[in-house]
Amino acid sequence: MIDQISRIFAHSFNTDDVSYFLGLDKRTKVELELAEKNYPLNITLSMDHSDNAARLVYDIYYADDDIVDDNDFTKRYYKEITSSNSTTYALVVADLLDEVLREYAEATVVDIDLTNMSNLVLLDNMKNLTTPDVSYEKDSPPLNYTKFFANNNPLFNYANYETAKALLVEIKNIFQKHLKSSPNNITNQSIDVILTLEKDLEKLSNLINNNNGSPVEVMELVHLQIHPSLQKGFGLQTKMNMDGQMNMNMSGVMDMK
Repeated sequence: MIDQISRIFAHSFNTDDVSYFLGLDKRTKVELELAEKNYPLNITLSMDHSDNAARLVYDIYYADDDIVDDNDFTKRYYKEITSSNSTTYALVVADLLDEVLREYAEATVVDIDLTNMSNLVLLDNMKNLTTPDVSYEKDSPPLNYTKFFANNNPLFNYANYETAKALLVEIKNIFQKHLKSSPNNITNQSIDVILTLEKDLEKLSNLINNNNGSPVEVMELVHLQIHPSLQKGFGLQTKMNMDGQMNMNMSGVMDMK
């Protein structure tokens, strides 16, 4: 059971080709802007971001088998950025949030997958343990959970930290332009969800920009508050990366069927 839970990626939403394409587009632009921002004052950071941008450009260009030349890509690009709806952009935000968690973990060298919500379930009972080294999966190397619960972790990979912060700016821009002002099905409940989402995105931005929270705090905010708000407000559907069926409610409680 533990071995199965360790592979669960809760709030992994069902995506489509459009949201995948737009997510790659946002990440590519972020890396290109960071490469330019650091040039020529910090060539090392500029090269790191340039390498990331080159990889993402390759990924987005070959994301569609029907694209055979630049003209095809340009047509696809303008089609997607002009025709996508709020649900599509909510999926893009969810995808970018996962990237923020990955980049932040790399920046602070936290040896725990922050995108895997099952870590919250398994680690919930470990907060009072006195030993910093705990392993929950058989034959896996010991993991140090000290950083997971610590505030103000030092930054070791600044390029990843820059990416995490820049992605948060992009997420907030998408929220303001495509989600907050969405005219679809406006109700008191949806307004409450939007207000909560805006507040939580601002809190996440403050935690990461000031680097004054713990990775577990960041992880809980994304998985237990922001993702459920996106799911509730924009009708996102989840999928599970494991055999069999599993439901997860918005409080993070898992129920096997």
